[in-house]
Amino acid sequence: MTRIFRYVLQTDTGMAPCVDGGRLTLATCKPKIRSSAKPGDWVLGFYPRPFERGLLTWAGRIARKAEIGDYEREFRGRPDAVYRLKSDGSFKRLRPDYHPGANEIHKDLSAPALVFDEQATWCFGDEPRLLPDDLLHLAVGGQGHRVNGVRDGDTDALLAWLADLDARGVIGRPRHEVMARRLSRGC
Repeated sequence: MTRIFRYVLQTDTGMAPCVDGGRLTLATCKPKIRSSAKPGDWVLGFYPRPFERGLLTWAGRIARKAEIGDYEREFRGRPDAVYRLKSDGSFKRLRPDYHPGANEIHKDLSAPALVFDEQATWCFGDEPRLLPDDLLHLAVGGQGHRVNGVRDGDTDALLAWLADLDARGVIGRPRHEVMARRLSRGC
């Protein structure tokens, strides 16, 4: 059965999910989603409070999973390809500015990366879309992710609604992109 994972995306810098080159991936953060989601499942990210409930910032259907070392080899140079597998089985962190804490690194390495179907991804970023009334029950608030509360037919209704939107792929810019650029330059 197809599942719909939903969570609140507190900080949107374009890293998790990563929107580089029009491809949507989730290779860092959200380890519980990355470990339990399967190809064909959906992941939805929502705006946090104080924004209106149901503002969707991104949606994607998982095409496949990739172990972290394999992901970095395949997607070398992508901003979220942060960890390179070394010959001794340990990892070299390629971006010292990203997730410097041991706990964050452990979470990043604890689950495979998710690669989303390019034909079934929408990244609205700073141009979010409000879920229609018949799907508003999918909206979440607070910490953690949800998979419960999905009704029969929600997956088909979600895909139909998204497909009727004017575009797919990367539509808006990450909400906090400017902040991320400043941090990476040390400003």
